[in-house]
Amino acid sequence: MKLNFKNSILVITTLLLTNNVWAQTKSLTLKDLLKIGLDQSYDIQVSKLEEALVEKQITETRGLTLPQINGNGSVNNNYKRQVLVLPAGLGGGTSEGPNKIEAGTAYSSVVGVEATQALIDVAALEGLKAAKAGRDYARVNTQQTKEQVVSTIAQQYYQILTSMEEAKLQQHTIEIMQQLVQASEGKYENGLLRKVDVDRIKVNLINAQSRLTQAQNDVALKTNQLKVTLGLPYATQLVLDTLDVSNIVIPAIAQPNLYSPEASTELKLLDTQIKLNMLERNTLRAANYPKLNAYANYNYNIVSDNLSDVFTGSNPAISYGMGSVGVRLQVPIFSGFARNAKVAQSNIKISQLETQRKASAINLEASNENARIQMSNTRHVAQAQKENVKLSESVYQANRNNYNLGLSSLTDLLDSQTAYLEAQNIYTKSLLNYKIAELEQMRANGTLLNLAN
Repeated sequence: MKLNFKNSILVITTLLLTNNVWAQTKSLTLKDLLKIGLDQSYDIQVSKLEEALVEKQITETRGLTLPQINGNGSVNNNYKRQVLVLPAGLGGGTSEGPNKIEAGTAYSSVVGVEATQALIDVAALEGLKAAKAGRDYARVNTQQTKEQVVSTIAQQYYQILTSMEEAKLQQHTIEIMQQLVQASEGKYENGLLRKVDVDRIKVNLINAQSRLTQAQNDVALKTNQLKVTLGLPYATQLVLDTLDVSNIVIPAIAQPNLYSPEASTELKLLDTQIKLNMLERNTLRAANYPKLNAYANYNYNIVSDNLSDVFTGSNPAISYGMGSVGVRLQVPIFSGFARNAKVAQSNIKISQLETQRKASAINLEASNENARIQMSNTRHVAQAQKENVKLSESVYQANRNNYNLGLSSLTDLLDSQTAYLEAQNIYTKSLLNYKIAELEQMRANGTLLNLAN
Protein backbone atom coordinates (compact mmCIF):
# COMPACT_ATOMS: atom_id res chain seq x y z
CA MET A 1 0.00 0.00 0.00
CA LYS A 2 1.37 3.40 -0.97
CA LEU A 3 1.13 6.45 1.23
CA ASN A 4 0.70 9.95 -0.08
CA PHE A 5 3.57 12.01 1.35
CA LYS A 6 2.88 15.10 -0.76
CA ASN A 7 0.49 16.75 1.66
CA SER A 8 1.62 18.30 4.90
CA ILE A 9 -0.37 16.01 7.16
CA LEU A 10 0.52 12.43 7.99
CA VAL A 11 -1.86 10.19 9.90
CA ILE A 12 0.56 8.04 11.83
CA THR A 13 -1.82 5.52 13.37
CA THR A 14 -5.50 4.69 13.10
CA LEU A 15 -7.90 5.62 15.86
CA LEU A 16 -8.39 2.83 18.41
CA LEU A 17 -10.86 3.03 21.28
CA THR A 18 -9.61 3.31 24.83
CA ASN A 19 -11.45 4.05 28.09
CA ASN A 20 -11.32 7.74 27.27
CA VAL A 21 -10.42 8.53 23.68
CA TRP A 22 -8.02 11.46 23.53
CA ALA A 23 -9.74 13.53 20.89
CA GLN A 24 -8.05 16.00 18.66
CA THR A 25 -9.45 18.01 15.80
CA LYS A 26 -6.27 19.40 14.27
CA SER A 27 -2.81 18.31 13.34
CA LEU A 28 -0.15 18.83 15.98
CA THR A 29 2.75 21.21 15.58
CA LEU A 30 5.96 20.94 17.59
CA LYS A 31 4.61 23.47 20.12
CA ASP A 32 1.43 21.39 20.49
CA LEU A 33 3.50 18.29 21.18
CA LEU A 34 5.60 20.14 23.74
CA LYS A 35 2.48 21.36 25.55
CA ILE A 36 1.07 17.82 25.67
CA GLY A 37 4.40 16.49 26.93
CA LEU A 38 4.67 19.09 29.69
CA ASP A 39 1.10 18.25 30.79
CA GLN A 40 1.13 14.47 30.34
CA SER A 41 4.71 13.26 30.81
CA TYR A 42 4.98 10.71 33.60
CA ASP A 43 8.55 11.82 34.35
CA ILE A 44 7.32 15.35 35.06
CA GLN A 45 4.42 14.03 37.15
CA VAL A 46 6.85 12.00 39.27
CA SER A 47 9.08 15.05 39.68
CA LYS A 48 6.12 17.18 40.83
CA LEU A 49 5.13 14.49 43.32
CA GLU A 50 8.68 14.70 44.64
CA GLU A 51 8.10 18.42 45.23
CA ALA A 52 4.93 17.59 47.19
CA LEU A 53 6.87 15.01 49.20
CA VAL A 54 9.51 17.59 50.11
CA GLU A 55 6.82 19.97 51.38
CA LYS A 56 5.59 17.26 53.75
CA GLN A 57 9.16 16.61 54.87
CA ILE A 58 9.51 20.31 55.72
CA THR A 59 6.33 20.11 57.80
CA GLU A 60 7.67 17.02 59.54
CA THR A 61 10.98 18.69 60.37
CA ARG A 62 9.30 21.90 61.53
CA GLY A 63 7.26 19.79 63.94
CA LEU A 64 10.44 18.99 65.89
CA THR A 65 10.66 22.66 66.93
CA LEU A 66 7.02 22.83 68.10
CA PRO A 67 5.54 21.62 71.42
CA GLN A 68 5.25 17.84 71.77
CA ILE A 69 2.32 16.55 73.84
CA ASN A 70 2.01 12.87 74.78
CA GLY A 71 -0.46 11.01 76.93
CA ASN A 72 0.16 7.77 78.81
CA GLY A 73 -1.75 5.30 80.87
CA SER A 74 -1.17 1.94 82.54
CA VAL A 75 -2.74 -0.67 84.84
CA ASN A 76 -0.32 -2.66 87.00
CA ASN A 77 -0.56 -5.89 88.95
CA ASN A 78 2.02 -5.49 91.69
CA TYR A 79 2.39 -9.24 92.27
CA LYS A 80 5.70 -8.64 94.07
CA ARG A 81 5.46 -5.43 95.99
CA GLN A 82 8.34 -3.29 97.16
CA VAL A 83 9.64 -3.92 100.67
CA LEU A 84 10.52 -1.06 103.01
CA VAL A 85 13.13 -1.76 105.68
CA LEU A 86 12.56 0.15 108.92
CA PRO A 87 14.93 0.61 111.87
CA ALA A 88 14.42 -1.43 115.00
CA GLY A 89 11.50 -0.29 117.08
CA LEU A 90 9.59 1.29 114.19
CA GLY A 91 6.63 -0.12 112.42
CA GLY A 92 5.43 -2.25 115.32
CA GLY A 93 8.47 -4.47 115.36
CA THR A 94 10.83 -5.45 118.16
CA SER A 95 13.87 -3.54 119.23
CA GLU A 96 16.17 -6.43 118.42
CA GLY A 97 16.69 -5.48 114.75
CA PRO A 98 15.27 -3.73 111.68
CA ASN A 99 11.80 -4.59 110.42
CA LYS A 100 10.42 -4.91 106.89
CA ILE A 101 6.97 -4.12 105.58
CA GLU A 102 5.40 -4.37 102.14
CA ALA A 103 4.63 -1.04 100.49
CA GLY A 104 1.84 -0.15 98.09
CA THR A 105 -1.23 -2.09 97.01
CA ALA A 106 -1.92 -5.13 94.88
CA TYR A 107 -3.14 -3.04 91.92
CA SER A 108 -2.50 0.47 90.62
CA SER A 109 -3.35 2.54 87.59
CA VAL A 110 -2.08 5.83 86.28
CA VAL A 111 -3.20 8.26 83.56
CA GLY A 112 -0.96 11.17 82.64
CA VAL A 113 0.06 13.75 80.09
CA GLU A 114 3.38 15.44 79.39
CA ALA A 115 4.21 18.45 77.21
CA THR A 116 7.74 19.30 76.09
CA GLN A 117 9.10 22.27 74.20
CA ALA A 118 12.58 22.48 72.70
CA LEU A 119 14.35 25.55 74.02
CA ILE A 120 17.76 24.86 72.50
CA ASP A 121 17.97 22.27 69.69
CA VAL A 122 20.48 23.27 67.04
CA ALA A 123 20.08 19.96 65.18
CA ALA A 124 16.35 20.57 64.68
CA LEU A 125 16.91 24.12 63.41
CA GLU A 126 19.65 23.02 60.99
CA GLY A 127 17.45 20.17 59.85
CA LEU A 128 14.69 22.64 59.04
CA LYS A 129 17.12 24.70 56.94
CA ALA A 130 18.16 21.55 55.07
CA ALA A 131 14.54 20.59 54.48
CA LYS A 132 13.77 24.02 53.01
CA ALA A 133 16.84 23.71 50.76
CA GLY A 134 15.36 20.41 49.60
CA ARG A 135 12.40 22.41 48.28
CA ASP A 136 14.73 24.42 46.00
CA TYR A 137 16.42 21.23 44.84
CA ALA A 138 13.09 19.59 43.99
CA ARG A 139 11.98 22.66 42.00
CA VAL A 140 15.20 22.83 39.97
CA ASN A 141 15.00 19.08 39.41
CA THR A 142 11.47 19.50 38.01
CA GLN A 143 12.73 22.21 35.69
CA GLN A 144 15.53 19.95 34.46
CA THR A 145 13.04 17.12 33.94
CA LYS A 146 10.86 19.45 31.86
CA GLU A 147 13.88 20.45 29.77
CA GLN A 148 14.76 16.80 29.21
CA VAL A 149 11.20 16.06 28.09
CA VAL A 150 11.19 19.08 25.74
CA SER A 151 14.56 18.06 24.27
CA THR A 152 13.47 14.46 23.74
CA ILE A 153 10.16 15.45 22.11
CA ALA A 154 11.83 17.96 19.78
CA GLN A 155 14.53 15.48 18.74
CA GLN A 156 11.95 12.75 18.12
CA TYR A 157 9.86 15.19 16.10
CA TYR A 158 12.79 16.12 13.88
CA GLN A 159 13.77 12.47 13.53
CA ILE A 160 10.24 11.69 12.35
CA LEU A 161 10.54 14.55 9.86
CA THR A 162 13.80 13.07 8.60
CA SER A 163 12.19 9.66 8.02
CA MET A 164 9.17 11.27 6.40
CA GLU A 165 11.35 13.28 4.04
CA GLU A 166 13.19 10.08 3.16
CA ALA A 167 9.84 8.39 2.46
CA LYS A 168 8.70 11.36 0.36
CA LEU A 169 11.95 11.21 -1.61
CA GLN A 170 11.60 7.48 -2.22
CA GLN A 171 7.96 7.89 -3.23
CA HIS A 172 9.01 10.48 -5.79
CA THR A 173 11.74 8.13 -7.00
CA ILE A 174 9.26 5.26 -7.37
CA GLU A 175 6.91 7.38 -9.47
CA ILE A 176 9.77 8.37 -11.77
CA MET A 177 11.09 4.80 -12.00
CA GLN A 178 7.63 3.41 -12.77
CA GLN A 179 7.30 5.84 -15.67
CA LEU A 180 10.79 4.93 -16.80
CA VAL A 181 10.02 1.20 -16.66
CA GLN A 182 6.94 1.65 -18.82
CA ALA A 183 8.85 3.71 -21.37
CA SER A 184 11.82 1.30 -21.39
CA GLU A 185 9.65 -1.78 -21.84
CA GLY A 186 8.12 -0.12 -24.90
CA LYS A 187 11.61 0.55 -26.29
CA TYR A 188 12.65 -3.03 -25.55
CA GLU A 189 9.63 -4.41 -27.41
CA ASN A 190 10.56 -2.22 -30.38
CA GLY A 191 14.14 -3.44 -30.23
CA LEU A 192 15.54 -0.06 -29.19
CA LEU A 193 16.78 -1.16 -25.74
CA ARG A 194 18.50 -4.18 -24.30
CA LYS A 195 16.75 -6.35 -21.70
CA VAL A 196 19.64 -5.84 -19.26
CA ASP A 197 18.94 -2.10 -19.33
CA VAL A 198 15.28 -2.69 -18.53
CA ASP A 199 16.31 -4.95 -15.65
CA ARG A 200 18.65 -2.27 -14.30
CA ILE A 201 15.73 0.14 -14.08
CA LYS A 202 13.56 -2.50 -12.36
CA VAL A 203 16.33 -3.17 -9.82
CA ASN A 204 16.44 0.54 -8.99
CA LEU A 205 12.64 0.57 -8.68
CA ILE A 206 12.62 -2.38 -6.25
CA ASN A 207 15.38 -0.78 -4.19
CA ALA A 208 13.40 2.46 -3.95
CA GLN A 209 10.29 0.52 -2.87
CA SER A 210 12.33 -1.23 -0.14
CA ARG A 211 13.73 2.07 1.07
CA LEU A 212 10.21 3.51 1.14
CA THR A 213 8.99 0.62 3.31
CA GLN A 214 11.94 1.10 5.66
CA ALA A 215 11.26 4.83 5.94
CA GLN A 216 7.57 4.19 6.66
CA ASN A 217 8.54 1.69 9.38
CA ASP A 218 10.91 4.25 10.89
CA VAL A 219 8.10 6.80 11.01
CA ALA A 220 5.81 4.33 12.82
CA LEU A 221 8.47 3.22 15.30
CA LYS A 222 9.63 6.75 16.09
CA THR A 223 6.03 7.89 16.51
CA ASN A 224 5.45 5.14 19.07
CA GLN A 225 8.53 6.35 20.95
CA LEU A 226 7.11 9.86 20.82
CA LYS A 227 3.86 8.65 22.41
CA VAL A 228 5.83 7.17 25.30
CA THR A 229 7.61 10.48 25.85
CA LEU A 230 4.31 12.36 25.67
CA GLY A 231 2.77 10.03 28.24
CA LEU A 232 0.00 8.98 25.84
CA PRO A 233 -1.45 5.45 25.55
CA TYR A 234 -0.17 3.37 22.65
CA ALA A 235 -3.66 3.26 21.06
CA THR A 236 -3.88 7.06 20.87
CA GLN A 237 -4.31 8.55 17.44
CA LEU A 238 -1.51 10.97 16.66
CA VAL A 239 -1.77 13.35 13.72
CA LEU A 240 1.34 15.40 13.08
CA ASP A 241 1.71 18.62 11.19
CA THR A 242 4.78 17.47 9.32
CA LEU A 243 6.07 20.96 8.40
CA ASP A 244 7.60 21.40 5.00
CA VAL A 245 11.30 20.99 5.66
CA SER A 246 12.09 23.52 2.95
CA ASN A 247 10.42 26.12 5.19
CA ILE A 248 13.04 25.66 7.89
CA VAL A 249 14.95 28.92 8.10
CA ILE A 250 18.67 28.87 8.81
CA PRO A 251 20.28 32.25 9.60
CA ALA A 252 22.64 33.39 6.86
CA ILE A 253 25.28 34.28 9.45
CA ALA A 254 26.27 32.68 12.74
CA GLN A 255 24.38 33.84 15.80
CA PRO A 256 26.38 35.36 18.69
CA ASN A 257 27.60 32.89 21.27
CA LEU A 258 25.58 33.68 24.39
CA TYR A 259 26.73 30.70 26.45
CA SER A 260 26.50 31.36 30.18
CA PRO A 261 27.28 28.54 32.65
CA GLU A 262 25.13 30.22 35.32
CA ALA A 263 22.04 29.77 33.14
CA SER A 264 22.50 26.01 32.83
CA THR A 265 19.84 24.07 34.73
CA GLU A 266 22.24 21.16 35.11
CA LEU A 267 24.74 23.33 36.99
CA LYS A 268 21.97 24.98 39.01
CA LEU A 269 20.84 21.54 40.13
CA LEU A 270 24.35 20.59 41.23
CA ASP A 271 24.79 23.91 43.06
CA THR A 272 21.52 23.34 44.91
CA GLN A 273 22.52 19.78 45.71
CA ILE A 274 25.88 20.95 47.11
CA LYS A 275 24.09 23.53 49.29
CA LEU A 276 21.65 20.88 50.49
CA ASN A 277 24.45 18.49 51.46
CA MET A 278 26.28 21.26 53.32
CA LEU A 279 23.16 21.97 55.39
CA GLU A 280 22.72 18.26 56.07
CA ARG A 281 26.34 18.17 57.23
CA ASN A 282 25.60 21.04 59.61
CA THR A 283 22.67 19.04 60.95
CA LEU A 284 24.98 16.10 61.66
CA ARG A 285 27.49 18.35 63.38
CA ALA A 286 24.73 19.88 65.49
CA ALA A 287 24.03 16.45 66.97
CA ASN A 288 27.12 17.08 69.15
CA TYR A 289 25.51 20.16 70.75
CA PRO A 290 23.53 20.04 74.03
CA LYS A 291 19.74 20.08 73.90
CA LEU A 292 17.57 21.91 76.41
CA ASN A 293 13.86 21.12 76.67
CA ALA A 294 11.17 22.52 78.94
CA TYR A 295 8.57 20.08 80.20
CA ALA A 296 5.37 19.92 82.23
CA ASN A 297 3.57 16.76 83.26
CA TYR A 298 0.64 15.62 85.36
CA ASN A 299 -0.33 12.07 86.43
CA TYR A 300 -3.49 10.83 88.12
CA ASN A 301 -2.96 7.66 90.20
CA ILE A 302 -5.42 5.12 91.61
CA VAL A 303 -4.27 2.31 93.93
CA SER A 304 -6.25 -0.51 95.51
CA ASP A 305 -6.05 -4.13 96.56
CA ASN A 306 -9.10 -4.84 94.35
CA LEU A 307 -8.65 -4.81 90.59
CA SER A 308 -12.10 -3.41 89.86
CA ASP A 309 -11.49 -0.40 92.08
CA VAL A 310 -8.53 0.88 90.01
CA PHE A 311 -10.97 1.48 87.12
CA THR A 312 -13.71 3.18 89.14
CA GLY A 313 -11.66 4.96 91.79
CA SER A 314 -14.40 4.18 94.39
CA ASN A 315 -13.69 3.34 98.03
CA PRO A 316 -11.62 1.78 99.39
CA ALA A 317 -9.33 2.77 96.47
CA ILE A 318 -7.02 5.73 97.00
CA SER A 319 -6.58 8.28 94.22
CA TYR A 320 -4.20 11.20 94.01
CA GLY A 321 -2.57 13.46 91.45
CA MET A 322 1.01 14.52 90.98
CA GLY A 323 2.77 16.81 88.51
CA SER A 324 5.94 18.71 87.83
CA VAL A 325 7.45 21.35 85.57
CA GLY A 326 11.09 21.92 84.74
CA VAL A 327 13.84 21.88 82.18
CA ARG A 328 15.77 18.88 80.92
CA LEU A 329 19.34 19.11 79.62
CA GLN A 330 20.84 16.47 77.34
CA VAL A 331 24.58 16.63 76.68
CA PRO A 332 26.08 14.22 74.08
CA ILE A 333 29.42 12.95 75.37
CA PHE A 334 30.53 9.94 73.34
CA SER A 335 28.83 8.09 70.49
CA GLY A 336 31.54 5.63 69.57
CA PHE A 337 32.73 7.97 66.79
CA ALA A 338 29.45 7.38 64.89
CA ARG A 339 28.62 11.10 64.60
CA ASN A 340 32.12 11.97 63.41
CA ALA A 341 31.95 9.21 60.81
CA LYS A 342 28.64 10.58 59.49
CA VAL A 343 30.12 14.08 59.16
CA ALA A 344 33.15 12.64 57.32
CA GLN A 345 30.84 10.79 54.90
CA SER A 346 28.97 14.03 54.27
CA ASN A 347 32.24 15.83 53.50
CA ILE A 348 33.12 13.15 50.95
CA LYS A 349 29.69 13.49 49.26
CA ILE A 350 30.17 17.25 49.03
CA SER A 351 33.61 16.75 47.44
CA GLN A 352 32.07 14.31 44.95
CA LEU A 353 29.40 16.82 43.97
CA GLU A 354 31.93 19.64 43.60
CA THR A 355 34.07 17.44 41.36
CA GLN A 356 31.00 16.43 39.37
CA ARG A 357 30.09 20.09 38.92
CA LYS A 358 33.53 20.90 37.52
CA ALA A 359 33.21 18.01 35.06
CA SER A 360 29.69 19.05 34.07
CA ALA A 361 30.79 22.65 33.49
CA ILE A 362 33.53 21.48 31.12
CA ASN A 363 31.13 19.10 29.38
CA LEU A 364 28.47 21.79 28.91
CA GLU A 365 31.00 24.24 27.51
CA ALA A 366 32.22 21.57 25.10
CA SER A 367 28.63 20.69 24.13
CA ASN A 368 27.88 24.34 23.43
CA GLU A 369 31.00 24.70 21.30
CA ASN A 370 30.32 21.44 19.44
CA ALA A 371 26.77 22.58 18.75
CA ARG A 372 28.04 25.92 17.49
CA ILE A 373 30.49 24.16 15.15
CA GLN A 374 27.77 21.77 13.97
CA MET A 375 25.40 24.66 13.28
CA SER A 376 28.11 26.51 11.35
CA ASN A 377 28.97 23.44 9.27
CA THR A 378 25.36 22.54 8.50
CA ARG A 379 24.66 26.17 7.58
CA HIS A 380 27.40 26.06 4.93
CA VAL A 381 26.30 22.60 3.75
CA ALA A 382 22.67 23.70 3.46
CA GLN A 383 23.55 26.84 1.54
CA ALA A 384 25.75 24.88 -0.87
CA GLN A 385 23.29 22.01 -1.27
CA LYS A 386 20.36 24.32 -1.92
CA GLU A 387 22.09 25.48 -5.10
CA ASN A 388 23.34 21.97 -5.79
CA VAL A 389 19.76 20.61 -5.73
CA LYS A 390 18.71 23.11 -8.39
CA LEU A 391 21.77 22.31 -10.51
CA SER A 392 21.45 18.53 -10.22
CA GLU A 393 17.74 18.73 -10.98
CA SER A 394 18.38 20.65 -14.18
CA VAL A 395 21.05 18.11 -15.20
CA TYR A 396 18.66 15.24 -14.47
CA GLN A 397 15.79 16.81 -16.42
CA ALA A 398 18.11 17.46 -19.37
CA ASN A 399 19.32 13.84 -19.36
CA ARG A 400 15.77 12.59 -19.02
CA ASN A 401 14.61 14.60 -22.03
CA ASN A 402 17.67 13.52 -24.01
CA TYR A 403 17.08 9.88 -23.06
CA ASN A 404 13.49 10.07 -24.29
CA LEU A 405 14.82 11.51 -27.56
CA GLY A 406 17.49 8.82 -27.77
CA LEU A 407 20.31 11.35 -27.32
CA SER A 408 21.48 10.18 -23.88
CA SER A 409 22.43 6.77 -22.48
CA LEU A 410 20.58 5.00 -19.70
CA THR A 411 23.72 5.15 -17.54
CA ASP A 412 23.84 8.95 -17.82
CA LEU A 413 20.16 9.16 -16.90
CA LEU A 414 20.47 6.90 -13.83
CA ASP A 415 23.66 8.62 -12.67
CA SER A 416 22.09 12.08 -12.90
CA GLN A 417 18.98 10.82 -11.13
CA THR A 418 21.08 9.39 -8.30
CA ALA A 419 23.02 12.65 -8.00
CA TYR A 420 19.81 14.66 -7.89
CA LEU A 421 18.23 12.48 -5.20
CA GLU A 422 21.44 12.45 -3.17
CA ALA A 423 21.64 16.26 -3.31
CA GLN A 424 18.06 16.51 -2.10
CA ASN A 425 18.76 14.05 0.71
CA ILE A 426 21.88 15.89 1.89
CA TYR A 427 20.07 19.22 1.80
CA THR A 428 17.14 17.91 3.86
CA LYS A 429 19.37 16.28 6.45
CA SER A 430 21.51 19.39 6.78
CA LEU A 431 18.40 21.43 7.65
CA LEU A 432 17.30 18.93 10.30
CA ASN A 433 20.84 18.51 11.66
CA TYR A 434 20.93 22.26 12.17
CA LYS A 435 17.77 22.11 14.27
CA ILE A 436 19.12 19.22 16.34
CA ALA A 437 22.41 21.09 16.94
CA GLU A 438 20.33 24.11 17.93
CA LEU A 439 18.58 21.97 20.54
CA GLU A 440 21.94 20.94 22.01
CA GLN A 441 23.03 24.56 22.25
CA MET A 442 19.77 25.48 23.98
CA ARG A 443 20.26 22.62 26.44
CA ALA A 444 23.74 23.90 27.33
CA ASN A 445 22.32 27.40 27.82
CA GLY A 446 19.28 26.31 29.83
CA THR A 447 16.81 27.84 27.35
CA LEU A 448 15.04 24.71 26.09
CA LEU A 449 11.73 25.64 27.72
CA ASN A 450 11.56 28.67 25.40
CA LEU A 451 10.51 26.23 22.65
CA ALA A 452 7.20 25.66 24.43
CA ASN A 453 6.45 29.37 24.87
